[in-house]
Amino acid sequence: MASTKVIATTWSKKELLAKLKSTIKRMDDEINEWEKNHLTLAKRQAAWDKKAIAWVIKNASKATDHNVSDGYKGRNVTFYFDGDIVEAALGERPEQGRKPQYKDTSYNKEVSDYEQVQNAIALIEGSVDVEYKINTSSVWASFIR
Repeated sequence: MASTKVIATTWSKKELLAKLKSTIKRMDDEINEWEKNHLTLAKRQAAWDKKAIAWVIKNASKATDHNVSDGYKGRNVTFYFDGDIVEAALGERPEQGRKPQYKDTSYNKEVSDYEQVQNAIALIEGSVDVEYKINTSSVWASFIR
């Protein structure tokens, strides 16, 4: 159960800057990883599909159901398999999750999360304070992980 109690902590300037900079690095890493995976997605899916077709040819008798129909390109024969059997034999089909939206803005969000962290870093770096008190209701608390 989530607590509604506000928790406050005090951070040194050095520790808070390090934590916020690691947040920027994590955001960049997640975006770069998504983009790298996105570049190879079609190729990985095509390879999985090729492997799946070969598996179906060998294991048609394991189908739980089938359907025959006429289509635009000719007669269609569809085999249905238990998903667990297919996944055990071939692994999961490569899919792409949603792109991390750290750098995105919208009509109700004028400043991106990424820019908020950058602004926080700039604010702290330019400050003469040596300690910062942050509580769980602070916007900054959502960026400290």
